Amino acid sequence: MARANDTRPTRMRTRAVLALCIFGAVGLLSPLRAAEPAPPAAAAEPVMPYMEELEFGKLLVTQRCANCHGLAEGDARFAAPLHHLFGRMPGSIEGYTFSINMQNIDIAWSPATLDNWLEQTTFDTPDIRMRHVGMTNEVQRTAVINYLKSLPGNAGAAPK
Repeated sequence: MARANDTRPTRMRTRAVLALCIFGAVGLLSPLRAAEPAPPAAAAEPVMPYMEELEFGKLLVTQRCANCHGLAEGDARFAAPLHHLFGRMPGSIEGYTFSINMQNIDIAWSPATLDNWLEQTTFDTPDIRMRHVGMTNEVQRTAVINYLKSLPGNAGAAPK
């Protein structure tokens, strides 16, 4: 236990502050630091975290979609499969239960309609059974869509 007249904590704090001031001043006066270019005003487009786009898309699909959706022929899950997706009408696969709204969508799945779907959240739409929080990040949506385009049955079948 520290005694009332013990000045060690105060001395330690003083030394720490002094060290920060000295190192901070040295860092500011360093010729290397002065020669560094200023960061660009506008940041470049976001980059995938340490992986190729299809790898990143596969990771996202695995984390966010594959629990319910099958990705390969014969991979039956709770929700409709994502292979042979593009060109298919929403709510049209036998053996799956779709909401009335999903069955009444009159536009086939395409990269554009999927992008629109992924961007929105469905938690506030009580008559649609599929629940997802939406993907607001365009880079993530593009990676997911491009990965889905690469799946068997989707490759070459995806209209723009």
